[in-house]
Amino acid sequence: MKDSKKVFTSLVRIKGSKSTVVPVKSSEPIDKSLLLECSKALSRIHVGAPIKSGDIVCRNILNTGVDIICTKSICE
Repeated sequence: MKDSKKVFTSLVRIKGSKSTVVPVKSSEPIDKSLLLECSKALSRIHVGAPIKSGDIVCRNILNTGVDIICTKSICE
């Protein structure tokens, strides 16, 4: 039986920095059927610099109980 969940990875736009995007991932695996919807939800989010690796970008995405976490620190 195939696993129907996977860790979601993506990029989120960032304001106030030379970088335009910051990488993010889900705190836990998400059902594969929700990956496209997660992507759409994150496309509407902008985060501000500075941001640290481990900061929560989106809590409880799509009411799954899973948080979206920044994976790279941006200082500027």
